[in-house]
Amino acid sequence: MKVIDWKLELENGVYDKSVGIKILKLAGDAGFSTYLTEIAPGVAINGHYHRHGDEHYHIVSGRGEMRLVDVATGAARTQAVAEQSSFVVPANTQHQLSNTGAAPLVLMFSCPASHLAEDRHFL
Repeated sequence: MKVIDWKLELENGVYDKSVGIKILKLAGDAGFSTYLTEIAPGVAINGHYHRHGDEHYHIVSGRGEMRLVDVATGAARTQAVAEQSSFVVPANTQHQLSNTGAAPLVLMFSCPASHLAEDRHFL
């Protein structure tokens, strides 16, 4: 069993410039993995979508706003999220999470490894 100190490891996480956050892989394989990230107050990730597979989100601390856009129809909506919230972003849904609070927004997300590589699309 490997125990991970999230805060310490996240400081050394890999910065993903395409979405603008550091990402730390916690566990998993190519089929499905769990990651940790932190979004600073006032910061939003770059909106993007994935063609294959859902993405599961779990807000550990902080609060924010998730903007969702159906890629096929263009229908958009915004949803407030906060500590202890969990939700799933379906495939082909552009998503952009922003930190609307005064503290860092810490979240875990799980998805196929391809979401961080070849299956990330920007509008």
